[in-house]
Amino acid sequence: MLDIVARQDYPNIELLISDNGENGDAVSRLVKEHYPRPYRFRQNPSTVEMSAHFNQLVDEASGDYLVILADDDEITPNYVSELVAALQNPRASVAMSIQQTIDESGNVLRSSRDTVPETLSSSDFIKAAWQTHEYGYESFSTFLARTSSLRSCGGYPRLWKGTAHDDALMIKLSLGNLVAFSNRCAYRKRYSEESEGYAMPIADLARGLREFMALLDADPTIQTYAASHPSEWRESKSLLTRMICNTYYYRWIDLYRKRLTPFKWTKAAFYLPYNRDYYRAVIRTFVSELVEVGKERLPRAYEIYRRMKPKSP
Repeated sequence: MLDIVARQDYPNIELLISDNGENGDAVSRLVKEHYPRPYRFRQNPSTVEMSAHFNQLVDEASGDYLVILADDDEITPNYVSELVAALQNPRASVAMSIQQTIDESGNVLRSSRDTVPETLSSSDFIKAAWQTHEYGYESFSTFLARTSSLRSCGGYPRLWKGTAHDDALMIKLSLGNLVAFSNRCAYRKRYSEESEGYAMPIADLARGLREFMALLDADPTIQTYAASHPSEWRESKSLLTRMICNTYYYRWIDLYRKRLTPFKWTKAAFYLPYNRDYYRAVIRTFVSELVEVGKERLPRAYEIYRRMKPKSP
């Protein structure tokens, strides 16, 4: 990551390294030995949760623009310069690059589309990101935004275990503004079960998504937009609620079905608040499960009954 930042062609880079606690002097020594440019270093005395840590970076950054880059991800050398140029549009509040998913060795597994619009309105962006998926974006963990915009919208929301807090921030940044894109640079997200949230216990996933749903009705930035654009927000909120429920449902029906006992899996279906479409899908799943059980067990039960039934005189 230090090499990647050092190769950026943008002339005015402030690198703020943040050690989220309990690493002694190991991180500071690595930076001192391997980063040739000026930098700032901060360290938490003990580890804080993800959203709080990211907001520490937002609060302490001194530049006009901010990119948060995880220590296992990558950006191309022109990433900052291209997105700063894209954000010169005064109506744009956040800028994004092409997104590539890479494996542990850096091999590209898949990529977003290389043909993207210059800008999208907030409603069009929300629809493209979480309904049609037409541009192939899978994550919003790294982007470029004005530091002042990040602060004015309240930064990363405090969602349990950081669940989808980057998605929530992108929503807040985009509302009433434009999202700018460049296909001349790339962000490369390294795939792992942890980075995608697949290793998370289902109770933690459910709590994080419940808090995300509650945020849509409580966040001040969102509520200000909803009051001035009621019809647009009504449509976007419905789409986002469906996305949240679908995320949970498809992980529940597949990933967690393999991990949990039948009782715990059944119980976990009811961790989300009531949503008609979600619970209809749950009921259909349970009916399908019962049908499959019946196909397997009923013929055997009949055979046992036939053998035990007394013969007619």
